[in-house]
Amino acid sequence: MASDAEKQPVRIPAKDLEDFCTSCLVASGSEPENARLVAHVLVLADLRDINSHGVNRLDLYCDELKRGAVSTSAKPTIASEAASVALVDGKNAQGPVVGKFCMDLAIAKAKETGCAWVVCNNSNHYGIAGYYAMLAADEGLIGMSMTNTSPVCTPTRSKKPAIGTNPIACAAPTTSDPVVLDMATPTVPFGKVELKHRKGEACPPGWGVDSDGKQTTDPSSIIFGGGVTPLGGSELTAGYKGYGLGLMVEMLSGVLAGSNVGPRLAQSMNPNAIHRMEPVNLGQCFSAIDPSKFCPGYEQRLDQLSSDMRTLPTAVDAPGPVLMPGDPERAATIRNTAEGVPLHYNIAATLVRLGETLGIDRPSTFAGVQAGTMWSEKK
Repeated sequence: MASDAEKQPVRIPAKDLEDFCTSCLVASGSEPENARLVAHVLVLADLRDINSHGVNRLDLYCDELKRGAVSTSAKPTIASEAASVALVDGKNAQGPVVGKFCMDLAIAKAKETGCAWVVCNNSNHYGIAGYYAMLAADEGLIGMSMTNTSPVCTPTRSKKPAIGTNPIACAAPTTSDPVVLDMATPTVPFGKVELKHRKGEACPPGWGVDSDGKQTTDPSSIIFGGGVTPLGGSELTAGYKGYGLGLMVEMLSGVLAGSNVGPRLAQSMNPNAIHRMEPVNLGQCFSAIDPSKFCPGYEQRLDQLSSDMRTLPTAVDAPGPVLMPGDPERAATIRNTAEGVPLHYNIAATLVRLGETLGIDRPSTFAGVQAGTMWSEKK
């Protein structure tokens, strides 16, 4: 049984956590500027309560750098381009480094032409897709980002994982905070199953299947030999729609960019990938649209739509008001910025262990946390 202390989240100031992550990445070989960006994207996920893509991933990010599976110093380059489009070679650089390069390029092109589409190959896990879409929204543009990922999702009727969690993000500007949709195309991101495993908890029914394709609540059976289900779950509950969305991401990122796709992708950023040495070669897609080039008043109309949704009458058993995409994450960011980023004790314990292996001092907030076990030490 876990002690009362171990049941409580460990809260740490975002800056302290970002500094710690940066130091660990630098100690693993990353250039400091790149390490700071990667750390920022990881901590931003936890600030927004997207814990599946937060510092839970730091152990695996550092391990890939140390093993040489991801380049510690490569810089992405433009392979080909036209006025509104570009193909980028990620050069096997860290995913957030490639992603920001691509979205910055899309933003610059969209400001010139009104709309831009940039795809890349030879990239790596880039954290939350919403980060890149929000970069465009911060510039008054509509931003979209997608990436294919290692095959951990079982297509409808299959018992073998063959596509990734393949997230879709879209951020659109308003006169205040942007509307931000950031979603995986399976029922849940694979990282949420990993978190359940780390916490020693069962998964809710419908999240995943075992190696025979049978539904299971055991996170180990889903991670090792099974897979997560497409959004919608089984064929009876329209899981084929989530499968179709996942394939759409493959078509617009991996296939369009000429990266590895579907079942031909190596495992990356999950416990099945801790011995991988070869580049994973992910494909990613970034789009930016200037709404001012269309009907004037876009931001005001989106304000009105948002107000219409948020003021709808609620169902009798609803836990709160109707929300717009991004509302829960915005509230979490405000709360966690003020109170500290909440980490499950087991996640904090893994970070303490990672720091020990790299010679990095633990943050003072982790003073009473006992070192845990990293994924990279489990096989």
